[in-house]
Amino acid sequence: MPMLTSSDTFKPRTKEDYAYDVLRSAILSCELKPGDRLVLDALSHQLGISSIPMRAALQRLQSEGLVEITPHTGAVVSDLSPINIEEVSLVLERLELLGFELAMQAATNEDISALRAHIEKMDVILARGDADRWSDLNRELHHSVAALSKNKLLMEFTARALDSWIRLRRWYLPEVVLQLAQAQDEHRQMVELLARRDLHAMGVLLYEHHERIRKMHRRAIVQPAPPDSVR
Repeated sequence: MPMLTSSDTFKPRTKEDYAYDVLRSAILSCELKPGDRLVLDALSHQLGISSIPMRAALQRLQSEGLVEITPHTGAVVSDLSPINIEEVSLVLERLELLGFELAMQAATNEDISALRAHIEKMDVILARGDADRWSDLNRELHHSVAALSKNKLLMEFTARALDSWIRLRRWYLPEVVLQLAQAQDEHRQMVELLARRDLHAMGVLLYEHHERIRKMHRRAIVQPAPPDSVR
């Protein structure tokens, strides 16, 4: 089991929140890999908390699909499959389009300005070459758009789909990092299309954005990496 550490960005309210934040971050970054066992006593000792908040944190992660808990066996990090790339990408594309559609009905000039400022922050991080931080900000951008919809169910589904996508991208498609400049330009276009309330163009852009990733996945299947390659 890797040595887990908390980020300075974490501001947990309770020990349960602390354990949840640390484990969730490790799972999304693939520091904790699919299938890794999550031993309750070992994790509690490592993070310096009792088993009660740790168990509660694992149950929260289970509810989000990041952890699987089996009676008499324990907890493991949920498995991943290449098939999930197509599935999650398609669902995320549809959720994002609905989010933008609803946001177009509710977004104020101040909301648009805040999203543009967020894009500028992403520009700075991209220029530094910090792919992980850019990914975090990208997730925040999509959360902000979903939040404009005022639809709690959409926000919940979008968050879960984004978490699944982050794990899949980092595990199966690390080469996506090499195309962040293109992705950044597409996100800038999304914000401007939101400002113009152009839903049709948004649908086309989101399809092209996700289809590019799906094509990359299909090429990887047709031309698999050598068996002895290192991830």
